[in-house]
Amino acid sequence: MLHLIITISLGVVSLFLLITIFYALKRINAYEEIILKISSTVELINIQLKTIDDKGTFEADDEVGFFFTELKQLGNELEQLFETEVDDASKKEA
Repeated sequence: MLHLIITISLGVVSLFLLITIFYALKRINAYEEIILKISSTVELINIQLKTIDDKGTFEADDEVGFFFTELKQLGNELEQLFETEVDDASKKEA
């Protein structure tokens, strides 16, 4: 009788843990998709900023240049944030 109670208890705990892990993995995958979308958007914005200011006219202007420089710096910081994870993975493989 005691073995049956222990088996049922372990089964219930195992089921609870499996359900918890399933929902945690589902949430992690959703967050990963959001992060990948943000990363691709940042990359696209940096490419467009480089295309817009290929001659340096915006950066040379005093009023627009400050905002443009800050925007480029923010884009570079965000790009480095996402590149750090990729660099760490490639270092582990080497």
